[in-house]
Amino acid sequence: MKYGNDGSFNDPVVRCDSCNNLIQREAIQEKGLCPECGNRKVRNVQTFNSKELQQMKDWNIDPDFIGLFEEQS
Repeated sequence: MKYGNDGSFNDPVVRCDSCNNLIQREAIQEKGLCPECGNRKVRNVQTFNSKELQQMKDWNIDPDFIGLFEEQS
């Protein structure tokens, strides 16, 4: 499994703990803080809205990561 609880943290997107914005993991690795508010605490993404989904698609985030959030039938 590419993304999950086992192994190293590979999620391509995280969420700022303060302003709640999505942040690309590369931006955190590069700057060490949220580019919007300067906060240093982030958490994994557990949910997102349609606007954030479009933002992730615009960023070319791995479809396998986005697919983890699809409803299972």
